[in-house]
Amino acid sequence: MRQTTRRLARDDGDAFSAAVADHHRALARFAFRLCGDRAQAEDLVAEAYARVWPHWRRGRVDALAPYLMRTVANLAYARHRRRNLERTIILPAAPGGAGSFETRVDDRHELWAALDRLPARQRVVLVLRVVEDMSEDETAAMLGIPPGTVKSRLSRGLESLRAIVDPTHV
Repeated sequence: MRQTTRRLARDDGDAFSAAVADHHRALARFAFRLCGDRAQAEDLVAEAYARVWPHWRRGRVDALAPYLMRTVANLAYARHRRRNLERTIILPAAPGGAGSFETRVDDRHELWAALDRLPARQRVVLVLRVVEDMSEDETAAMLGIPPGTVKSRLSRGLESLRAIVDPTHV
């Protein structure tokens, strides 16, 4: 009987709408930190809502906020892979610029461009751990991977980011 009540509440959409209202700002900020573009972040969030709604309505989602964040991360993975493929096939590699490491990191556009060049899995872990300030365990739970994988992806991601931003870094 309790399950029937739960399913009816989900069918009308009120619970989903309330959860969206509660989590939209944090979700949009998370998406922006993944992609660095406001319009693309809004598209990611909207697509996540559209993909999660049928699962929610059928009662397959217990914790909506983490499920939405994971969906946004997965959508960002897919877009990043597609963009990298397009860049590899269509566009030549961009040359690195000059300047000190600190100066170049201060330039937000340069940093987002450098983040964009990281493999998607490293980028998502880096954003969750460094920008969103999530713990290793929270990040691991969010992405469904072991904490050791979070550590290795973060380490490799930071090293790759340093190499992209400062080509003289050894």
